[in-house]
Amino acid sequence: MHSPVAPIASAKQPRLRLSPNTLHRPINLALFIVGCGLAGTGWLLDQRLPHGPYSRGLDILGYTRHQWGTLHTWLGYTLIALVGLHLVLHATWLRRIAAGKHPWRLVAGLAAGAAVIVFFMIVPIRR
Repeated sequence: MHSPVAPIASAKQPRLRLSPNTLHRPINLALFIVGCGLAGTGWLLDQRLPHGPYSRGLDILGYTRHQWGTLHTWLGYTLIALVGLHLVLHATWLRRIAAGKHPWRLVAGLAAGAAVIVFFMIVPIRR
């Protein structure tokens, strides 16, 4: 007598494979939105909310200059993290296309970026 249940196939199930666009699109969108927010808050701080004693008592959407500055700072940190993630996700492109047959180009570019960051971390503060 035959069993009405079909035997379980022993073949491996195909693995779900994510397309690069599955990650790249939302990260690129986040980069765009955060970059626009950073530009907007920077412009707001520079043009709409004056520096110094003139800013006392002023607010936009219930936020003071100091609070907008804090938001601007955190948007900057977020943008840095997203750019880092973007570079990691595009590491193959960087190695193949940007560096090509000259890997020193990639190293030089990354070193230049790191040098700019380190410069601002160590530049002396004056009074």
